[in-house]
Amino acid sequence: MDQHEAREVGEKAAQYAIWHNLDGSITIQRTGDYSVDYRLVPLQELAGKTRHMPDEFINAGAQRLGRVPVLLPTLLGSGLQSAQRLRAPRVSKILAKSE
Repeated sequence: MDQHEAREVGEKAAQYAIWHNLDGSITIQRTGDYSVDYRLVPLQELAGKTRHMPDEFINAGAQRLGRVPVLLPTLLGSGLQSAQRLRAPRVSKILAKSE
């Protein structure tokens, strides 16, 4: 569910930025056990209200990057895709001939 919600947040952020020329932060509002609503919140409402995950929530074996935990497959499952770069074969340039 987290992976789906993260994708939805990214899509909503792009929609607000591209279609409406608005900026802010997308928040997830729980509307039920398995339902959510995504809302654009002005940055002024969120500035200075960052909350960090308490250390007791981090598994002792989890890797950390600064104050952000890097979640391991043991926490997220094993079906995640890995990021890769597509490499196409090089194509030689075709120069237009002048008349």
